[in-house]
Amino acid sequence: MNNPDTIPRPTALFEAIADSLKERILAHVLPPGAAIDECALARELGVSRTPVREAIKVLARDGLVRVAHRRPGHCTVTAWSQDDLAELLRFIEHLDSFPHADHDNPFAEELIQKLTDRLYLAVGPAFATADQDARRRLEHPASAASLTAYFAWRRLEVARRTMADTSAA
Repeated sequence: MNNPDTIPRPTALFEAIADSLKERILAHVLPPGAAIDECALARELGVSRTPVREAIKVLARDGLVRVAHRRPGHCTVTAWSQDDLAELLRFIEHLDSFPHADHDNPFAEELIQKLTDRLYLAVGPAFATADQDARRRLEHPASAASLTAYFAWRRLEVARRTMADTSAA
């Protein structure tokens, strides 16, 4: 029998909309705290509200948007407090500290990516680029010392960028 993982699966409309919104969110075209108007988005994309609502559910599950449950249709891009960011960094670092090369847990890399997307949303696209460059420069496989140095750099960079954002506001 053929492996079902090798059969290409078409992307559902709501998944394509979710991917498009995710790109806008991570690029800060829709910055943290920005409202997302389902109706306007549906008109812009030329679709009904249903796939837009489904896409928003995907983004809410991934922590990129927040939906006010008592206010139907009210959705905002997630904004992060300093404490939230510190906790998020600690959690990502904890997961990153374990070797995932043996793929014992196929969900680990996906979880790390979703959490990292949240970090990139909170800090901004310039940080995302710098972080990805720093990550690529790590030794392969990353030694404990180089991983510790990377974590320290990332914590300082997040603090520097978020403090600059709050002092400018």
